[in-house]
Amino acid sequence: MDQLEERIKKILTEELANISTAPTANHVDASNHGIFKTVDEAIAAAKATEDVLVDKPLAFREKIIDAIKDGFRPYIEKMANDIRDETGMGTVEAKIAKLNNALYNTPGTEILQPEAETGDGGLVMYEYAPFGVIGAVGPSTNPSETVIANGIAMIAGGNTVYFGAHPGAKNITRWTVEKLNEFVFEATGMTNVVVSIEEPSIESVQEMMQHPDIAMLSITGGPAVVHQAMISGKKTIGAGAGNPPAMVDATANIALAAHNIVDSSSFDNNILCTAEKEVIVESSVKDELIAAMQNEGAFLLSDPADADKIAKMAIGPKGDPDRKFVGKDATLILNAAGIAYSGSPKLIIVETPLDHPLVTTEMLMPVLPIVSCPTFDRVLAAAVESEQGLHHTASIHSENLPNINKAAHRMNTSIFVVNGPTYAGTGVSSTGAHSGASALTIATPTGEGTTTAKSFTRRRRLNSPEAFSLRSWEA
Repeated sequence: MDQLEERIKKILTEELANISTAPTANHVDASNHGIFKTVDEAIAAAKATEDVLVDKPLAFREKIIDAIKDGFRPYIEKMANDIRDETGMGTVEAKIAKLNNALYNTPGTEILQPEAETGDGGLVMYEYAPFGVIGAVGPSTNPSETVIANGIAMIAGGNTVYFGAHPGAKNITRWTVEKLNEFVFEATGMTNVVVSIEEPSIESVQEMMQHPDIAMLSITGGPAVVHQAMISGKKTIGAGAGNPPAMVDATANIALAAHNIVDSSSFDNNILCTAEKEVIVESSVKDELIAAMQNEGAFLLSDPADADKIAKMAIGPKGDPDRKFVGKDATLILNAAGIAYSGSPKLIIVETPLDHPLVTTEMLMPVLPIVSCPTFDRVLAAAVESEQGLHHTASIHSENLPNINKAAHRMNTSIFVVNGPTYAGTGVSSTGAHSGASALTIATPTGEGTTTAKSFTRRRRLNSPEAFSLRSWEA
């Protein structure tokens, strides 16, 4: 083995060595379990932990992540119920699936392997280095799920986290942060890997964004808070709004398309930003699709005036969905609108024109408008228009490969699903099993797409020209 090979082996061994991972306290009181009275106190604690974590090997981060996964396992059903009770949105069944996805489908340190290049000029190695303390903000629609998924990904990258809770989910968020720190402390002796404050507010989020010890921001929330982060002057990962269209062409397996669309659009009562928000279907199969969707448990509004009634009731004066109806059951919405129905429909469907408010508004509730177009080219053009250039999520149901390819490129979304439910794009499958890395922060405005541990690291280049210098000297 020549000197260059020996040096490569030495560097990679030092980087990846599984050195001692014995529990090591960071000399901070663990009794608060990561919850502080002020933003300054919380960030100072996370910074103190980061100063210790940065010198730990990957194996230590893996031990933290294992503690999070093992610790939360017995609490998944309790968390799902608590989220539903506090926020009043979605379904317990869907939240169980989302929590399992966050815990067990979020990649950790395994995707952070360094890359090496060698040549006569020596060695170049690229590795993934932590930012420091990351300031994160989560939505009320996925409170614990975002804490867990962001926590795993950010800690895998060697960071600690300040988490700004949504006021509408502050209790379950606080509980999640406290339990996470409890699990990590028991396993490693380390405290305050994720921190938050007792009383979250808009003002506290703004204070966090401007804090000098926050190295980067990761915002999973509404457009206003994402915009605030993007003008903060800090490196920002921002998850923006979506209005995902589901396209159905004449070649689609209609029964399968209907099943996937109804199942996915009604999943957690449509509060996922990835959920199908409108269907754009080729006219020749429109009636067949609607009938198949009814067979899957969707309720068709036969009177177009009922669509206007729901829009007027459920869309606020600023054009946003009324929070009274966000994530609520389809039956509650029908009852509030005074619309008669039978059975227990899980999704409301209705034919509308492309410019109807139910199409142009990200409704976040189980109300799905259907727009028909005479040709696939018109379907694709309508889907692009309804998605509004957000580039978030779209799906297509088709057996025509040129149509699929054309739609994927033209939509240019962070998530594009073919012949499946769009929740598959977040890592959730119909059985809750693994179907790809979890996606709780989908960063379309800032370009990262579905984020992983790599998204929360710096790419560092390490140069070692020693071998080249030695050979030149010897020559």
